[in-house]
Amino acid sequence: MDRELVQYLDEKFQTQEQRFQHLLDQRLEGVNVRLEGVSARFDGVNARFDRVEQRLDSHDQRFEQVNDRFEELKRHTGVLVEGLRHEIQQVAEGLLVHIEVRHREDRDYFDRKFEDMSALFRSSHDHLQQQQDQLRQSQDQLQQRVETLEQKQQN
Repeated sequence: MDRELVQYLDEKFQTQEQRFQHLLDQRLEGVNVRLEGVSARFDGVNARFDRVEQRLDSHDQRFEQVNDRFEELKRHTGVLVEGLRHEIQQVAEGLLVHIEVRHREDRDYFDRKFEDMSALFRSSHDHLQQQQDQLRQSQDQLQQRVETLEQKQQN
């Protein structure tokens, strides 16, 4: 081959190489621009994830505070319930004592009333018995007088 041909081919190859290099550089530039855009988008997504994670952390803290408050309320409610149980027990015992005393008083009252009524019935019965006895005596006397009068009339 001759030198001119070699030189011509070298120039053509260099021109082609430069064109390929230029196209490659352009493509790489476009890819780099795209990669930068994708990288920027990923940075934006990462920033959003960081914000979401911060919000979730704040929610976790709030839930822990609510759980702590709930546990405190459970303990406080337990103390109140125990206090109420004790007070209800005292009221029940006091009511039981009151009912027993009242029952005893009512029983004593009715026993006295029963005795009073029994005495009144006995007294009334005795009085009626006396009246009946007197009426019988009066009847017997009248009967005797009637018999006596009838005998006198027959004689």
